[in-house]
Amino acid sequence: MLPVLKFRPVLMPKPWGGDGLWRFLKKGAPGDDRVGESWELSDRPEGETSVAGGVLDRVRLTDLMRRDPVALLGPDLPPKGHFPLLYKFISAREKLSVQVHPGEGSPLGEAKTECWYIVDAAPGAEIIVGVREGATLELLESPDCERALRRLPARRGDVFHIPAGTVHAITEGLLIYELQQNSDTTFRLYDWGRVDAAGMPRALHTREAGQVADLKPRTGYKIPPLGMDHASHREDFLVACPWFALKKWTGFKAPAPLDTGGRFHVLTVVAGEASIRNGQELLPLRLGDTALVPACLESVRVEAGPAAEILVSFIPDLERDVRAPLRAAGHDAASIEKIFGPAR
Repeated sequence: MLPVLKFRPVLMPKPWGGDGLWRFLKKGAPGDDRVGESWELSDRPEGETSVAGGVLDRVRLTDLMRRDPVALLGPDLPPKGHFPLLYKFISAREKLSVQVHPGEGSPLGEAKTECWYIVDAAPGAEIIVGVREGATLELLESPDCERALRRLPARRGDVFHIPAGTVHAITEGLLIYELQQNSDTTFRLYDWGRVDAAGMPRALHTREAGQVADLKPRTGYKIPPLGMDHASHREDFLVACPWFALKKWTGFKAPAPLDTGGRFHVLTVVAGEASIRNGQELLPLRLGDTALVPACLESVRVEAGPAAEILVSFIPDLERDVRAPLRAAGHDAASIEKIFGPAR
């Protein structure tokens, strides 16, 4: 029987990084102003996380997957040799490249649909997601690409759904929690004239991007949350798709039960502190900590104060786990469908 697991993050220097991860989440070290990403839960070789503390201290997520993937993921998720999702915090001092990711079945690389939860945002911050009417690949590859890009205001607590194929860029002044398919396939369309340490422009992937980019103007990338009140806490559904669902728990009045339903759940604290109780074991979580509740645990309890905010994610059955409970809470069909992001 696996316990609840907390992981050591892997910090990634980036040319657009800064000191935001240290200032807000105490990840890294004072004075280190080049860290752009903190990989919280990952089995990728370029940023593999390991267990922090307990009897499995320093055991890698990859090794846990090899030992008993069913106990970790659940019987409904056939093992594919890797953990299905990847979790990050991203802090941007400068805007990232304009980029796009391939979708399911693409011969160009691993599929990547993702979502962003805005943990903190500078006044007036915006996010680039999607394109405007008249967008062309040639325009997106040029210094005039801003004319083709859709900018949306980004405030703390906002949620954006980024399906594979969406042209997007994270901009300066944002601290983001990113939940995504386990993929690191990125095609850059434009990089704002940025150069690397050797003074050379970073590589662009315009041919590949042109094959996967969605150039149709769409709405619905910013998701309005749908909530329900429980006796112990409030639960807001933030986004859902076949590859993941993300909820936020707030307003704790009592220990909140988390029934796994035989599937893994991942919890990340984005405000305050919390603890996860599994029988007599209590795992404390500070701001920015991420914990994995294995599928083999039927139920745990989340203990937190009223100021705590916890993101809870899992791989859903969309009808059973999303539509049905939202209908039962009184939400209409049109509102529920917005949880799934832009219509295709």
